[in-house]
Amino acid sequence: MKRLIPFVVLLIGVTGVYAQTFTPQVDFNNNRTYATTADRDVYNLNGTTALVGTQYRAQLYYGADAASLQAVTAAPVSFRDPANIPAGSPLPGTWIGGTRVLTGFAAGAVVVLQIRAWDSTTGADYASAGIRGQSATFTYSVPPAGALPSAQYLEGLRSFSLVPEPSVIGLGLIGVGALFMLRRRK
Repeated sequence: MKRLIPFVVLLIGVTGVYAQTFTPQVDFNNNRTYATTADRDVYNLNGTTALVGTQYRAQLYYGADAASLQAVTAAPVSFRDPANIPAGSPLPGTWIGGTRVLTGFAAGAVVVLQIRAWDSTTGADYASAGIRGQSATFTYSVPPAGALPSAQYLEGLRSFSLVPEPSVIGLGLIGVGALFMLRRRK
């Protein structure tokens, strides 16, 4: 019996430490070797040129559903510097983001993710940028502690392109043109 008590205490201590150290996270990189074959690059306005340059930013958004998405607390990441990409490399359109913590979710929880990207020369953040884009929302299952690193990959991410936001003046001109056309019909 005396030998059993230290073993039980040790087991409870290890279990308590294990429960306290679990952190729900995702690997915020889009250039891994994925289980599914799909394009996960981000493209410029023309839809065919992959983004390259540190002025482009990517941010991970997450939530319980598409209506509750919030940005992770970690800072946005930059796309790759063109000076560091060899010719013919598969690296254009990608970033290195490290891991991101998904606060408020437990192992096994299904989280809705979305990547938002923008040109920081047109705005300091996604909301204010004049050139921006976002991925379709996709689901991610938080892996348990001790899972393989590949369980944290962005398997559901698919490629997307940046688009220019219409300016207020441009929208105003379209509205005036529409009013002119309606008046002309009468």
